[in-house]
Amino acid sequence: MTVTYSRRVADAGLGTFFHLLLRWKGSIYKLLYRELIIFTLLYYFFSVVYRFVLSDEQKRLFEKLAIYCDRYAELIPVSFVLGFYVTLVVSRWWGQFENVPWPDRLTALVGVMSVEPMRPPG
Repeated sequence: MTVTYSRRVADAGLGTFFHLLLRWKGSIYKLLYRELIIFTLLYYFFSVVYRFVLSDEQKRLFEKLAIYCDRYAELIPVSFVLGFYVTLVVSRWWGQFENVPWPDRLTALVGVMSVEPMRPPG
């Protein structure tokens, strides 16, 4: 089913864009808002704990842990992982492209059958 948004866009106001994003069935925002909320809450939780709960010694230990994790995160280059991801996406797309039933063969077959008269058997 196709959802039309042309009426809502025609009388666009200040909040129309955000209202359209909420109505849009295939919105990337609808797909990722839960993860964004969880990430934001965890970020602020750790920020509050780091700033107000931890002592100076615990803060230094936390900073050392963060530096340690950052060093190991740099061991796997992002471009290397991105290359695998792009290869996977392109190979899936190419597989779908090859499986699309193009009308060329069917059109040629129908054209040949309409040009050649059918002969009676015998």
